[in-house]
Amino acid sequence: MAVDANVLVFERLREELGAGKPLKVAVEHAFDRAFTAIFDSNVTTLISAFILFLMASGPVKGFAVALTIGVIASLFSALVVSRTIFAWAITKFGLARISMMAIVQGTKVNFLGYRKPAIGLSLAVILVTMGVFAMRGERNYSIDFKGGDLLVLEANGTKPSDGAVREVCEGLGLKEVVVQSEKSPKGQEYVSIRSEKETGLKVKAALMEKFPEAKFKVSQEETVGALVGSELKKSSATAMGLGIVGILIYVTLRFEFSFAVGAIVALLHDVIITVGAFAVFGRELSLITVGAILTIGGYSINDTIVVFDRIRENVKTGRPGTLHQIMNQSVNEMLGRTFLTSGSTLIPSIGLFLFGGPVLRDFAFAILVGVVTGTYSSIFIAAPIVLWWSRRGGRDLRSELKRGDDKAVVPA
Repeated sequence: MAVDANVLVFERLREELGAGKPLKVAVEHAFDRAFTAIFDSNVTTLISAFILFLMASGPVKGFAVALTIGVIASLFSALVVSRTIFAWAITKFGLARISMMAIVQGTKVNFLGYRKPAIGLSLAVILVTMGVFAMRGERNYSIDFKGGDLLVLEANGTKPSDGAVREVCEGLGLKEVVVQSEKSPKGQEYVSIRSEKETGLKVKAALMEKFPEAKFKVSQEETVGALVGSELKKSSATAMGLGIVGILIYVTLRFEFSFAVGAIVALLHDVIITVGAFAVFGRELSLITVGAILTIGGYSINDTIVVFDRIRENVKTGRPGTLHQIMNQSVNEMLGRTFLTSGSTLIPSIGLFLFGGPVLRDFAFAILVGVVTGTYSSIFIAAPIVLWWSRRGGRDLRSELKRGDDKAVVPA
């Protein structure tokens, strides 16, 4: 996902070169004009991360720290490092021309014309997936949510791999098993196994028998509560709610309230469908999938804001046509960037899903569903919601977007 900022710059560079500008000028304009989209999309993500850090606890707070570092690092690499490399290539190595392959260019699809069937399809999918989720009840949650038996074994011999330990547990008919290895500062190796309640004794006996060379010694053996306890659920839900409010305020200030409504609807659309997909495919929500769902929220708002930025720019430049036509044109102009970003996220996610093993497969599944729904909502859901909301009460979105500007932004 960190590649998105560079993709935005390169798509702008393609447009500037297409207008016949020399490379040096095109590069400067590309970075300058991509800045607002990059800034707005990442600030909304940082708002969520900051509130999660302040309000949440445990692994969700850790996610907020990782997300903040990742966003700042990707911003620095795209806006400073990439620009410096271009400057060096042009001034020191004489780069005067580059060629760029266009995957999607010049499309004129009437996306907003499909808004009613698209929104109807989304509502149907949400109702079906949430219905399945409700019917499954407790089966939607892993032992991270329900609690279970904890067994910690100290290896005084050759410790088996996590995969080998997991295979033994699965051979006992246990589906919900979390295996982790750790090493003490003194070099002592441990393996911890969390399984369903009243299964710890069976797991211990099987491992002792299967791996005698490990010379296992029981370090800890008890029944533990859920890792995702009620306090963590409550604090995380509160933090996400406040994050949505923060995004609503920021997008309203930077764009207009109808855009804020569209961004929040798209975010909720993507998260709800992803959670519902777990129920439909018989998967369980765990601590790892909580991180994936939070990641999808960040991806969704980022993707939507980029499309909104192009709509705002096209309105402010005085592009002719109705608001419906301008929005359609803006979505079409951003298709290349949308597919490139989605593709660059899907490729490693597919790799994780196929080869990442049972621990990472659920995480990758969530990202795959989230990226597909996020791409869909940015094209078919977010902009139609803005158009519908802006027409309520006979309001003029074009005038509201231009309010406060002394003059429209004129392309160089």
